[in-house]
Amino acid sequence: MKKLITSLFIFCFIATGIVSNATAEVDELFKTPIIKQSNQWKIEIKKGSDMAKTKNNAERYNVVITNIGKNLEDVEFNTYRNEPNTETKYGLSVSDFEYKEFKQGQTFEFPNFPILSKSSELQFEISWHEKPHSKEIKGRKYKETFTFTK
Repeated sequence: MKKLITSLFIFCFIATGIVSNATAEVDELFKTPIIKQSNQWKIEIKKGSDMAKTKNNAERYNVVITNIGKNLEDVEFNTYRNEPNTETKYGLSVSDFEYKEFKQGQTFEFPNFPILSKSSELQFEISWHEKPHSKEIKGRKYKETFTFTK
């Protein structure tokens, strides 16, 4: 009888741990770390320092954007998430981030970047200009978009 009770107790203890781990993994918005890159950019999303949901049901992630290509000018970062039941993207940056110069190897970090749990898509849009032709005329403008989905 003691062996049965002990075995049942151990089984319940193990089953509870497995279920809580599975629930935590299912609740996580993005399986991290995620890395996407092009010839010019590398974006890495990692778990935030505190993965607990915020009061508005958002999860926190650390996002690092690295320039792995050539030196650029007038670099701008914009972030968006999808809005349920609409094609419209919701901008996450109150003020967009701009850099006059962004050199090769330079990084930009979004620490503890909040993403609402109802979102299933996160989009980073990076735009920049090539070297100017003269003082009056900016160089050609370029843009890359990186999309992360659930």
